[in-house]
Amino acid sequence: MRVAGCKWQGILAVLVALVLLVPTAAGAAAPEKLKVGLMFGLTGAASPIGPVQLDGAKLALKDINAAGGVKLGGKKVPVEFVVRDDETKPDIAIRRFRELVTEEKVHLLVGQTFAPISGALNREVKKTPTLYFPVNVVALGMFKKDEMAPTTFAVHGSAYAAGYASGEYIVKNLKHKKIVFFGPAYAFGQDQWAGAKDALNLHGVRAEYLESPVGTSDFTPYLTKIIEMKPEIVMLAHWGVDAINVLKQAYEVGLKKKSRIWFNWMTNVFGSGVPPEALEGVYSLMSWYYNMDGFKDAAVAKAAKDFTEKFRKEYGYPPDPYSAMAYIGTMEAVRGIELAQSVEPAAVAGALMKSPKFNSMKGPGAWRADHQPIFKYGAFVVVGKGPKERKDPKWDLVRIVDSYTGEDYLPDLVGLGY
Repeated sequence: MRVAGCKWQGILAVLVALVLLVPTAAGAAAPEKLKVGLMFGLTGAASPIGPVQLDGAKLALKDINAAGGVKLGGKKVPVEFVVRDDETKPDIAIRRFRELVTEEKVHLLVGQTFAPISGALNREVKKTPTLYFPVNVVALGMFKKDEMAPTTFAVHGSAYAAGYASGEYIVKNLKHKKIVFFGPAYAFGQDQWAGAKDALNLHGVRAEYLESPVGTSDFTPYLTKIIEMKPEIVMLAHWGVDAINVLKQAYEVGLKKKSRIWFNWMTNVFGSGVPPEALEGVYSLMSWYYNMDGFKDAAVAKAAKDFTEKFRKEYGYPPDPYSAMAYIGTMEAVRGIELAQSVEPAAVAGALMKSPKFNSMKGPGAWRADHQPIFKYGAFVVVGKGPKERKDPKWDLVRIVDSYTGEDYLPDLVGLGY
């Protein structure tokens, strides 16, 4: 019996030793540091926006480190980041994504400025599961159930929503029915057109459609044609360098004297890139704006003020809407890691969907089944300020006149296959 007992004790000791050598799920998910890849369009057609996105993401990671790091595996883990420029080119973005994942060994990728690149990387993520948080506006098709990668979360939604909200506000609130839609010839503009059409069709209104190639330098022929069409309002849906150029040239050819102008998706970068006279009186939709003084929701106004003060102190300029969304997306990715107590992409995705609610400077948000969030305030309607109305000639760009709330701001989940 003594021999048998020793034998079993020996076997038991070996088993215990083997168990101790096998890491727990939490232990396996607790690296010495969390490594984040940040990749935006820092050059190329998207370059006006990429740098302000990068600043927003970097500020989020600085705040996380200032609080001691990521709570993971019973300790606080510091965060470090690696920056890459996708150059607004899908092939380069794919190559750098693979470098970040295989060579840099990042646990998380935050980024993108241009919708086609987000779509291309989402397809890469389906092949190589990675925790991916695109913080730009992406193509509507990416949210379809059979297209969205299980570990991709797109915090800024789709261009469809911007077009839908713009179209509905123009008809319901501004009471215009003779409309021209002018956008770029790729998914960002075409998805806005799809949303605008759906909203206009609900109200029995039709619009004329024009599009221009990406990188158009001279919009005069298009704008001259629009003036000849005599619309009550013109919807502009361009992006990046094109957005600044079309706003400038619309002013220079006198379009604003003939028709009201609505710019579908405004940013500080675009607004500050044109003369104040060109922005004056232009209606726009913005996902967020840094100055919400007097906004009806005091909590959201305070959150905007607090974030703006922190951002200005760090960078010397007020946060762009895309800075804010990059900050929110980065913070949500880290929240998911803390919830999951793991850096394993599927575990983080599951944790976020089990606890989808979060707070932000846009008000409360919650992730939907299609991995985009619905916010209390989906977007804000603004009107451009002219030179006499501005307190700061460069950054006092617009005033908020309304906000867009409600589930119908986003595309229907059933239509996306959920």
